[in-house]
Amino acid sequence: MPKLSKKAYFIKEYKAIVASWVRKAYICFCLDDEDSFEDEIHECMLRELAVLKESRYIFQGSHRQWETTWECVLYDGKYLTDDEFLSHFRMDWSCVMQLNSLVESDQEFRSVSGKLGKRSSMLHVMVLLKFLGSYGNEAALAKLGLMLGISKGAVKDYVRRACNAILKHCDQVIKWPSVEERKDISGRIRKAHGFVNCLGLIDGTLFPLAFAPMVNVEDYYTRKGDYAIKGLVICDDAARITWVEMGWPGSVHDNRVWVNSNIYLDTDKYFDQK
Repeated sequence: MPKLSKKAYFIKEYKAIVASWVRKAYICFCLDDEDSFEDEIHECMLRELAVLKESRYIFQGSHRQWETTWECVLYDGKYLTDDEFLSHFRMDWSCVMQLNSLVESDQEFRSVSGKLGKRSSMLHVMVLLKFLGSYGNEAALAKLGLMLGISKGAVKDYVRRACNAILKHCDQVIKWPSVEERKDISGRIRKAHGFVNCLGLIDGTLFPLAFAPMVNVEDYYTRKGDYAIKGLVICDDAARITWVEMGWPGSVHDNRVWVNSNIYLDTDKYFDQK
């Protein structure tokens, strides 16, 4: 038997009370013991019952007034230590500020309704970083929203808008170094580590999927026992990403991704031929 909701249970109890009053009124009528005050009560109760049936919510709690939780997380050093902040958002405070300065004037945030003001872009960036830096139960929308002071239903909208704004700068931020930049990078690496004509470091990584894909599922099954997408990344000696190859199934070896990449197939474009 399905469990009644609070609203259905309350209406059921209220109907029983109204029915008992109707029976009492009928008995009084039969005994010629009418009371106009009781008649008014009966009419009032019937009107209340009709209102209850038409109401969508009966036991609606008080509206939650969100505090400036995200501002405490960002600016109050006592709220989170530097290590805790890095653990939650995968960036230190200065990097978060830099990222926000890159996107704060984007049109994505100007179209947001509500009293967000200038904090809009920063809050969006923090929600996105927390979302990307969480896994499993920690990535639950309710937990993300509670930590940063927004409703769980708004988390996806914040993530979408922040992604749209950041991805517009992809070509400006992740780019292959120019001839002069390659010389500088190579010189620094040679001086610090002794490697000649080295432009950076390359490594493969896996981006886990929440669910197994519907098509070619076995291709995405990794040696670590989950489903993922393969990524290959190159960065320079300052840990700046200069090239990314994404989209391969998780079971593919790093070397296969590399030999099929544009940077490998068109070396004249990316490397000095000496």
